[in-house]
Amino acid sequence: MKVSALVIGAGVIGSSVAYHLARLGMSDVRVIDPDLGGALSSSELNAGGVRATFGQAINVEMSKLSIEFFAAHRDDTGYRDVGYLWLKTPEMMTASKNATELHRRLGWPVETWDVAELRKRVPFIDKTDDLAGAVFAPKDGLVNPNLVKNFYRNEARKLGVVFDDRTVLRGIEEVSPTEVDVQCVRIGVLSHEDKVRLYSGEDVITAGEVHYRAGVVINCAGAWAGEVARALQYDSPAFPLRRQISVFDCRDVDLTHYGMIVDTSGVYFHPEATNGLAGFAVKEEKPQVNFAYDGEAFFTEYIWPALYERASGFERLRHLTGWAGLYDVSPDESAIIGQATQGRRQKFLPVYEAHSFSGHGVMHCQAAGIALAELIVNGKYTTLDAGPLSAERFTTGELLHEGAVI
Repeated sequence: MKVSALVIGAGVIGSSVAYHLARLGMSDVRVIDPDLGGALSSSELNAGGVRATFGQAINVEMSKLSIEFFAAHRDDTGYRDVGYLWLKTPEMMTASKNATELHRRLGWPVETWDVAELRKRVPFIDKTDDLAGAVFAPKDGLVNPNLVKNFYRNEARKLGVVFDDRTVLRGIEEVSPTEVDVQCVRIGVLSHEDKVRLYSGEDVITAGEVHYRAGVVINCAGAWAGEVARALQYDSPAFPLRRQISVFDCRDVDLTHYGMIVDTSGVYFHPEATNGLAGFAVKEEKPQVNFAYDGEAFFTEYIWPALYERASGFERLRHLTGWAGLYDVSPDESAIIGQATQGRRQKFLPVYEAHSFSGHGVMHCQAAGIALAELIVNGKYTTLDAGPLSAERFTTGELLHEGAVI
């Protein structure tokens, strides 16, 4: 079947890219995914935070553009401007000065609080001996990632985009300098266990082949972007990394009035209905596809001790549930966006990519979709210059080491 563009991966990034391609006038856009429901998608298994409080200008600008879009479509995205609050030790406060100046220079409001102001604004944080204060970004906030993804899909479908479920990439063959044959297989309805096997690289029973004759192929495969890159015959430094999230009963603290709070320990938390939701990046985590949630053991080792040391009201917490999802990560923890040129044949093949958002895919999805669609359709970036996010930076050494990663 002949298509103008084939997007691989129907998560929030792939859905955004497809929508913006169609919005710019490209017809015959198709998106393939092994599981449109996204049971194991990073778009679904995340905390829902959106922020522009990054250390690299391009990441601030990506988030700023996206959050402004979420705010303009609150009902469609579930955006709530409840803020991000970063607790700071004296050393951390000094180190964050340049980033705070960067945020203000780029038009993103941030406030610096001393300890007295922190305790006035957030009275349940009453263990503050190690703190110099906090940085608060009032326009950062929370969204519903499922709503965001489905907004893009619904709008894309109105413009003629087709989403093919249970379709798995197998390989690519050059037909001409401007067209490729993309070989895929269809798979049957999968159980949850089958999906875990599939996403872990194991074979599942297939239900026939399908070929797409595509003018453009776009790798938006998230945590599986490195594997997809190999199938598309180019090299990518992307890798998957497990992140775990716990939901807990915080009976003595009402979190519903607050947004995301990032402790000095690296534990982050926010309200989840009447409960609390918290996560933490374990530094010893090895790159791999791993959906196992370590349960109460994870909560009691990493989450609860940090919260106990921050608030008297957190001394009695009860673990309820949780889950594990995957970050798609790059070596400098910033996204990879642009034309894929890393392989020995890629200068001849029309392959593009948008992945490795390192936990920031939802908060960058609008900007990523606009930028890559403009590059593909118009041949250049217009709204936002995503050039610094090209994978070529890993060969030139112009890395974007993002320090503000949680």
